[in-house]
Amino acid sequence: MPLSAQNSTEVQSFTSDTYLVKLLEGINHLRFQNTLCDVSLEADGVVFPAHKVILASASSYCKMLFTGNAASTGDPESTIRVKDVSATGLKTIMNFIYSNTLDLSLLNIEDTLKAAEILLVREAIKLCFKYLEECLNHQNCLTLLNITRKHGPEELKQKAMSYVGQHYKQIFSNAQLLKDLDRDTLCEILENNNISEYSELELFRFAKTWLQHDNARHNKASDIFKRIRFPLIPLEDLQRDVQEMPIMKTNATCFGYLQEALKYHAQLYAQPTIQSKNSTIRSSSEKLLVLGGRTNNNKICGSIWISDQGCSTWGKLGELCTPVYNHCVAVINNFLFVIGGQKRFDPSGKYPSNEVFRFDPRNGSWLQVARMLERRTRFHADVISERIIVVGGGTLLGGLTQTVEEYSPTENKWEFTAPFPMAVADHAGSNYKGILYISGGFTAGKTINDLNTYLPRLRRWVSNRAMTFARCDHGMATIGEKIFCIGGRTFNSTEGWSHVNETEYYCPASDQWSTLKISPFACCQFSVISLQSKLYIMGGGKLRDMNKENGVFTYDHASNVWEKAGSLPKPLVDHVSCTLKLSHQLQMKVQNKGVVRSSAPTIKKSTLNLFITEM
Repeated sequence: MPLSAQNSTEVQSFTSDTYLVKLLEGINHLRFQNTLCDVSLEADGVVFPAHKVILASASSYCKMLFTGNAASTGDPESTIRVKDVSATGLKTIMNFIYSNTLDLSLLNIEDTLKAAEILLVREAIKLCFKYLEECLNHQNCLTLLNITRKHGPEELKQKAMSYVGQHYKQIFSNAQLLKDLDRDTLCEILENNNISEYSELELFRFAKTWLQHDNARHNKASDIFKRIRFPLIPLEDLQRDVQEMPIMKTNATCFGYLQEALKYHAQLYAQPTIQSKNSTIRSSSEKLLVLGGRTNNNKICGSIWISDQGCSTWGKLGELCTPVYNHCVAVINNFLFVIGGQKRFDPSGKYPSNEVFRFDPRNGSWLQVARMLERRTRFHADVISERIIVVGGGTLLGGLTQTVEEYSPTENKWEFTAPFPMAVADHAGSNYKGILYISGGFTAGKTINDLNTYLPRLRRWVSNRAMTFARCDHGMATIGEKIFCIGGRTFNSTEGWSHVNETEYYCPASDQWSTLKISPFACCQFSVISLQSKLYIMGGGKLRDMNKENGVFTYDHASNVWEKAGSLPKPLVDHVSCTLKLSHQLQMKVQNKGVVRSSAPTIKKSTLNLFITEM
């Protein structure tokens, strides 16, 4: 067949760029002229003529109405009254069906969305949600939140609530906005963990203002105050501001909130073990803390430095009660304990301390708790079942000890427990599933590769498979199912001290050790913590040039990658590190001033005969 003939019979398709627009214009014109209309929709007494075929094509509700059983009865040109839909909403949806244009504003969005949902015009519903999301701002977020509560999907509701949460300051600073809040929104704001810029006392006062605006709201007091964390309010403010509010005495539930807070303050030593949501800081992020240590010229440091997980910048939170090194820290439910160590430089370690101080990150206060039964330096401390366990270390006159002590915050008391298998110092430890693992150390003039575990319920020590490399002054931390041992040094009678460059990890399930192929870390006397599948290794010393380091390195277990994350404010050895959630007020002091207070905190005696200090 000739090519020309073949082309003449081939079908080609063409489309018009204007046809659909012209078609909608024509159909809409027929509607306005009430031409060929065969049905009418009515809302609020206003009648809208329409065409069944058009409505059925756009509205699932109308399609079911016109093609179902209802279609076989009644006047073919009947008027259908649409319940629970306003004339404004129905008009907007009808215009959309006939023009593909949805005219929305804050004045009509709720009526329009309700009409679209009842008529099941899905494309209009999507556009309403898009409008709500795009026009969300701090001025209308409360209005939009109320709309999404009634009509919107959970995702859009959460986005609106998040916006309210981010701009709660504008709400609380505007008395009229605060009074106009509905109960659900106020409860959600007060429930939010990220409204940390206000103290609990300020939040209580906002809630009090809302309740007192209308006497009818008083029956909601227990539900509102349920969201206030009364134990975080200082005792004097509880007694002066909270206790004097009449409803805190007349409402049994509110009275219970107050009594719970007063009881919490009365059990000062036991607070770490009686924590609940109501006594937990409103904070969603943990901060890295580095405390004490030795810096250049063996100057003993008393500073507390904080950083976020990026470690790019550090701020000075304040000072320890006394400069110290070779000490330990333990964290029980976000309360920080600073334990033992040496207050003055002495390589022989003849005069270690047995003092223990507790730091409260909610208000920056210090409390001196019971002293250890034995003075310790170069030891290890950990937390198991809300009890602090300290193991071995150097003691008076430079000797080593194998004693082990447990501290109970509830009783504010130390007691000896099963001794370690040998007198040891410079060892490392880590907690895995409630069992304490202690590795390496220095004893009897040599470094060891032993691994021992402490079983707290049985109060006994068990020997495990030894490390591949003997080491002391190393680091130990747990990530997932693996316990890592990093760096350190070892002693050889002929060669003296040398670094242990290898990093190895232990799997408790198989009682096996493995060595990482890549480990660029050669250092000792550093600090190490694990956070979100990463190891953070900070500071430390180099044997070759006897230098102290300020580097911060991370090891990502998932990708097996080491990298330098940043630098400490100064080179440090024999320091400690941990993670804590800090109150917003403490964090702002660091950001605004850089230093909370440069001098050591002053210890003062409270009326409860306790030693408390304020930063």
